[in-house]
Amino acid sequence: MNEMACEISLCIIVKDEKENLSRCVESVKDIVDEIIIVDIGSTDNTVEIAKIYGVKAYYFQWCNDFSAAMNESLKYATKDWVLIMDADDEFCKEDKEKFKMLVTNLDENTVYLFEIMCYFGIQSSNNLTINLNPRLFKNNYGYSYEGVIYSQLINKNHSTKEKGEFIKIYHYEHLNNSLISKNKSKRNITILEEEIKKNPQSKFNYFNLGNEYSFINNEKNALESYYKAYEGFDETTGFGPRLIERIVMSNYNLEYYNKALEFIETGLKYYSQCTDLYYFKGLILSIQDKPTLAIKAFEKCIEMGATPLIFKFIYGTDGFKATYELAQIYMKLKDYDTAYDYCIQTIKLKPDYLVPLYNIAHILKEKQIPMDEFKKSIEKFFTDFPRKYFIAADLFYMEGYYETALEYINKYEIETGIPEELKFFKIKCLIRSSKFDECIEYTKNIFQDNLYYFQAMMYKIICYVIMNKYELALKVISGFNENKLLYHNKKAFQVYRQFFNIVTDKPTSTLSEDENETSYTSTIFEICEIILINKELDKFEKSLDLLNLISDKSVLLQLGKLYNKHGYIDMAKKEITNSIKLFGVIDREALEILKIDSV
Repeated sequence: MNEMACEISLCIIVKDEKENLSRCVESVKDIVDEIIIVDIGSTDNTVEIAKIYGVKAYYFQWCNDFSAAMNESLKYATKDWVLIMDADDEFCKEDKEKFKMLVTNLDENTVYLFEIMCYFGIQSSNNLTINLNPRLFKNNYGYSYEGVIYSQLINKNHSTKEKGEFIKIYHYEHLNNSLISKNKSKRNITILEEEIKKNPQSKFNYFNLGNEYSFINNEKNALESYYKAYEGFDETTGFGPRLIERIVMSNYNLEYYNKALEFIETGLKYYSQCTDLYYFKGLILSIQDKPTLAIKAFEKCIEMGATPLIFKFIYGTDGFKATYELAQIYMKLKDYDTAYDYCIQTIKLKPDYLVPLYNIAHILKEKQIPMDEFKKSIEKFFTDFPRKYFIAADLFYMEGYYETALEYINKYEIETGIPEELKFFKIKCLIRSSKFDECIEYTKNIFQDNLYYFQAMMYKIICYVIMNKYELALKVISGFNENKLLYHNKKAFQVYRQFFNIVTDKPTSTLSEDENETSYTSTIFEICEIILINKELDKFEKSLDLLNLISDKSVLLQLGKLYNKHGYIDMAKKEITNSIKLFGVIDREALEILKIDSV
């Protein structure tokens, strides 16, 4: 054991990482003694950026073998220990002190595994998976990498062990905006398929192939690869827990719920401490409308406490994710007191997770809390006004309190100004608050380069129609050239044009005779809802004629839900019943509406 701080070499493989490298190096430069990059073919200024930081840069001819590049980087490491990071990694600043303590007490026969927090979708701490990967090991001690894509660290000279540490590294490769990530996956699939041809017995290659297919959302191919990896399953294999979880997740994503449950039970026989499996069990049982069993599964997640590092994969299943799902179940059961308690628990466990506030707002509405008290109850969750004014506005908007939402958005605008993306939100509040003149005037603040310009102009048409100013509505319509509109906007524009024809008693044209064409439906119902909210019932009746211009069989079901949302329960039941009789279309939400006692 070494009681003095060891010196650390950081090794990074790079290719076209100009967007990421600075973040990576900045996050770690004060806790390592040497930084080495090996460039495998950058065409941007990655290497120049590296040199700004005094990084030692070397070049390696890419040969479709990531381990070869990794081993090349190890040749240049001169310090006692090697830390491995990707260019799109970021060392967690809160864990730097843990790292500094660790390097004063390292064991040369131990490989240290860190928690790799992988972001998916958008950069949000709610969209994370966790992998436990080897990142710190003794230099010049016989370590090398094998595997063309997913490198495995091996040591042929010494008997070594692995030890997990609660030290986090954030990994950003698989964010939504990462086209590079998708291209990498396609490249990796090709390489892995070639490797499988050479060595068809390698379960690890099939596992990694499944992961790559999953990254590009090809879950069927992913599942096929995972099943190949599962043949002759050995629970002691290092990637065994991950394989079971991946099989469960792919089945879940494909809605093969019973198969997913089978593998959950299999997995729990081998890995009884794997909280994620209980979490997915709860999700599936909830979908299958088995709330009592789902509650048991989520309660088990909480009861188990902190998940052992080796079984950590989905972030938060032992805490805020489980309490949030319990809140969701109790919301469906209309047990609002219990739901509220779980919402509060969720926020306490993860204060930056604001989704439970939407449940809380709905609970306060159901309990008919007076508006002043309602607002105080919501505001107590925020400490950083004015930034949170928008979130408060959205909460009230979602519950149909449009004027209150407008109050908050106006406060936001007065104190900080309003960014372009929120201007349309204000227009949505104005039109739903019957402030038509103000809404029309505010559209002047939205210019053609604004992403929401088209939608704002369409709302202007609704305002003019409600105000019976048909000539002005026609002027807005005439200002657009349909042929120059984007595909989605073109279809919405066609709806608005037919809407104008209906309210002005002009001839109409069929929008679609295709039963599978649903792209017109959402625009039609948005128009109908805005008019219904404003209690323009004659115009609402006319707007419903838009439904006769499409062939989507779900329209009566959706109309029933619209009536229910706005308190017209008898009308809701009538349309849902018609949906069943005429089209055979029904879903769980509609069945619940049919159970509501009529007022």
